Amino acid sequence: MNAEPILQIKGLHKAYGSSKILRGVDLTVKRGEVVFLIGPSGGGKSTLLRCINFLETPCAGEITFNGERLCHSDSQSYQQVGESRLRMARSKMPMVFQQFNLFNNRTVLENVIEGPLHVLHRPRQEASADAQSILDKVGLSARLDYYPDQLSGGQRQRVAIARALAMKPELILFDEPTSALDPELVSGVLDTIRALAQEGMTMIIVTHEMNFARKLADRICFVADGGILESGPPEELLAAPNNSRIASFIQSIQN
Repeated sequence: MNAEPILQIKGLHKAYGSSKILRGVDLTVKRGEVVFLIGPSGGGKSTLLRCINFLETPCAGEITFNGERLCHSDSQSYQQVGESRLRMARSKMPMVFQQFNLFNNRTVLENVIEGPLHVLHRPRQEASADAQSILDKVGLSARLDYYPDQLSGGQRQRVAIARALAMKPELILFDEPTSALDPELVSGVLDTIRALAQEGMTMIIVTHEMNFARKLADRICFVADGGILESGPPEELLAAPNNSRIASFIQSIQN
């Protein structure tokens, strides 16, 4: 892990009308770090990911990614960089969603080359060759011409991961990547994520898979009530949490 931060978040707020979802979140992620976000439903985990990626616009706060400040605010106003710069930043921190979000009318290969062709403007032959290599890496080299509805849920999620990798990301955001899968399909997706961690990929992962988080995380953040209540290495936060609410949550997940 590199000590250099790739992502810095300061005082991030997000509200929908009078409903406050994020209440001043601070988070720094180092290059090569694997950070898990755990906590009760509705606590702000997924909203935090979507704000990092600017799929949701924050109401206030500062996000710096790869040394570039993408948004900031003061007591008077909130400002963010233009759409073209946001689009480029977003391409370097793609998100893998619960429900895969694949194009159902396009083949596996076509899904994976979509971003490189239209966002990165890479030549089709080059993008296709790279995509085939990535799909081989995630165990789907025999499924290039299949459509999403011809795949299992686990295979579709691995296509979604391949699609993210095709963007040459600096950071990958995972929003409960196994929650929509049948139990027997989970292991293949977790193995793919584990391999990425071993290669040094920086990742932020929202999950309820406590055993997976315990084994893979460099750091776990407990998110509830719109903030990070506690953060630390898994052997500390999961084995001996200082906060009774975290202890109660972990017990409820394991029961």
